[in-house]
Amino acid sequence: VVTRIYGQTRYETSLKIADATKAAQGVERFSNIIVASGAGFADALAGSYLAKVKDAPILMAQAAGKNVDMLKTYIAENLVPGGTVYILGGVNAVPAALDTALSGYNVKRLAGEDRYETNLLILKEAGVTNEEILVCKAQDFADSLSASAVGKPILLVNSNTSKLADIQKAYLAELSTSKFYIVGGETAVSS
Repeated sequence: VVTRIYGQTRYETSLKIADATKAAQGVERFSNIIVASGAGFADALAGSYLAKVKDAPILMAQAAGKNVDMLKTYIAENLVPGGTVYILGGVNAVPAALDTALSGYNVKRLAGEDRYETNLLILKEAGVTNEEILVCKAQDFADSLSASAVGKPILLVNSNTSKLADIQKAYLAELSTSKFYIVGGETAVSS
């Protein structure tokens, strides 16, 4: 059996995938919904583990708030009362118009100064403690996208440097994690 899930745009497709996820989970409404940029990949990929932990779909937002009404309607129809909407990334990734449109909802925006800080905020929200962690290049999506299917937390690293940022080192020092998978060759993630 082959089923195609699609909409007219990537934004509509994210709603169709959410509907399919709801059906697969056997629920009428989600307890949590995640919204990330449909133009960038980093926050959504980092959020894949949060989506797993929260049994939540990832909906895509357009720049300049072009699909805010569509997202607001979907959330109103598919989020349980008192549920949480996680917005991944700053207002350049997901417009502030969505926060405004969702006043009255429990909204948590996880946004750092850059994709690395946002990544850490997402991992903290997901409650990562001693899970195995995937270490992936942050400047491209191919390796991390393939690896995300295993359902492990993803730590995005800068492929242009051979060091972890101080905030990443501090975060990792707080964890009980002892196993890391470096995904990609040495040009993607430095040895």
